[in-house]
Amino acid sequence: MNGRSLLKSTLLTLNLIFAVALLLSSSAHLVDPNTFLFPAFFGLAFLPIFLLNVVLLLGWLMLKPKFALINVSVIALSWSTVAKHLQFFNESTEPDSASFEVMSFNVRLFDLYNWKGNESTRNEILDYLSETKSDVHCFQEFFNSNKNSYFNTLDTLLDHEVGTEVHEEFTAILHEGMSKFGIATLSKAPILHRERIHLDTAMNNIAIFTDILIGKDTLRFFNIHLASVHLSGLEKDINKHLETNDQEGQLKDLQIISQRLATGFKRRAKQAKVIREAIDASPHPVIVTGDFNDTPASFAYNILSEGLQDAYVLQGNGVGSTYIGLYPMLRIDFILVDPRLTVNAFSTEKVTLSDHRPIRATISLTKPSA
Repeated sequence: MNGRSLLKSTLLTLNLIFAVALLLSSSAHLVDPNTFLFPAFFGLAFLPIFLLNVVLLLGWLMLKPKFALINVSVIALSWSTVAKHLQFFNESTEPDSASFEVMSFNVRLFDLYNWKGNESTRNEILDYLSETKSDVHCFQEFFNSNKNSYFNTLDTLLDHEVGTEVHEEFTAILHEGMSKFGIATLSKAPILHRERIHLDTAMNNIAIFTDILIGKDTLRFFNIHLASVHLSGLEKDINKHLETNDQEGQLKDLQIISQRLATGFKRRAKQAKVIREAIDASPHPVIVTGDFNDTPASFAYNILSEGLQDAYVLQGNGVGSTYIGLYPMLRIDFILVDPRLTVNAFSTEKVTLSDHRPIRATISLTKPSA
């Protein structure tokens, strides 16, 4: 075999590997990680795998067009998943008098531990929120304290008219009840009912739903925070092992990452099923918001989004990534809307005050036109 034939054979083999990887990643949402874990890892990497197939497609079109059919086929088969990661040319529709705006934002404890290295970050977050016109704010990783050495987040938000009514629940309470960590929904409209969905809280995961009177209609808002993989704590070790070419350390990092990802996939799948039961039992139209810690190619997203409209897919533009931490370009924060409502607009905010970007959607009470 000459050099040219060897190169061609190698490229074709790689092409087949990436094509199979794309099929696995695009089908990961159908497979419960507790039954078969393997596809979930590919689902997490769907976007880069898809882009690699696009590059290979373009390469084959120039070198050997008949081989491009492989990539054309797998891209076509995975297109419904592509649309959940990439959107272009969506145009917002004019909201009517019955419209309202909802925001979802993982505020990372309002920079309590000063991760950003900026003492003013907390105040910048509060200033940003006070400037928004959202009617309902759904916060994950919410922190509130009556301790003098910290700050009373809730009172400040109410003072800034971010909301007038509150539904808050906590997974951790410290300092004799003075410091609380959890989740909160703030509304400018009347809250009629508050309830917590009981999840495994070993990793501080939590979900709530809140019945809010919007105009003359009652809507049920779900605010959820699914299991995290807690990789940010490994960042220093990973960088150190890469810089020093410590192969043993890199292997250990890879094992820890794999184990944590696997645990996260399984936990989120179980949590999503519990929340899904609550969604299906709702007597009111639902809006599901929160930090899923999983991508649109995941089983958890598939369970939670079934029968609902993804506001980004309908009105978003661009990649739509919401996570700006150790592994950027991931869309893991969502606003899912009942089909009896209309999504007029959606935006992923260009705000970098947390490791998540806020997302906002304008929604009308009227049913979408056919």
